[in-house]
Amino acid sequence: MNKRLKLITLSILIPFFSGCIPAPTPQISLGGIGTGVTRNNRVENQPIIDKEYGEKPINYINAIRSYCSNKIPRANLSQYKYGTPKRAYKRKGFAYGGAIAWRGWLVETSIATPTRTGKLLTPKPYMFLFKGQQVVEHILGYSHKLITKVDR
Repeated sequence: MNKRLKLITLSILIPFFSGCIPAPTPQISLGGIGTGVTRNNRVENQPIIDKEYGEKPINYINAIRSYCSNKIPRANLSQYKYGTPKRAYKRKGFAYGGAIAWRGWLVETSIATPTRTGKLLTPKPYMFLFKGQQVVEHILGYSHKLITKVDR
């Protein structure tokens, strides 16, 4: 009787311990054709995460356009030129102690807005500050006294 109870208990517990971790599925690559694989075999769709500056924005073009739709008149008709994301940080003013207020990614962009008649004005430079995939703030110009660009 005791032997039979051990056999039943063992047959009940084996499936719990043997099937807990699924087997890894093999990844088949096309060698960079049709995928976002770069030279060092990193997939571009996965964000780069820096310990200090956070997640590098991947879809920064759409994030900037949607942010500008509420801030800039006729933003949907404007022409944009984007730079690449760079690590940067912003300090508080010296009156507030000069500590770091923001640390993340910065994208330099120039935006040419159209007039009411459709003529494009001279492009204005902007810096968009990102925290992860979201725009936190925009600043007119490519330089600011409180912003330090880590990547040049």
